[in-house]
Amino acid sequence: MRKFSLLILALTVGFVALADNPTTPPPPPTSGIPVPINPDDSFNPKPLNIYRSSDIEAGYYDSVLTVVFNADLGNADIMVTNTTTGECWCDSVSGMGVATIVLSGDEGYYQINIYTGAGAYYGEFII
Repeated sequence: MRKFSLLILALTVGFVALADNPTTPPPPPTSGIPVPINPDDSFNPKPLNIYRSSDIEAGYYDSVLTVVFNADLGNADIMVTNTTTGECWCDSVSGMGVATIVLSGDEGYYQINIYTGAGAYYGEFII
């Protein structure tokens, strides 16, 4: 029940953040750490060979992770984990768009897992 409550809270915060200006998504950062996003072949509800990792781009700058969906992959759930501290952040996107996730900025090893209707993607970066 606690995980469900945290998921609902994360979704609510994400919707409130997007409600501020839903027609103009923030631009991706022009500097910072590029985060490569790759298809995850271990989770594959549908074949991924029609999609390229360029369907999703991500970048980190000043405690903000920006995830850009360049293709409509359906509903996407994004989970970011600092494996060094155990902190975790979640967000959701539907179709093409941009998700911005404010992270703590703590040093560590970060993993990104994105689950879409077209399959799963992952990425990683170090702060």
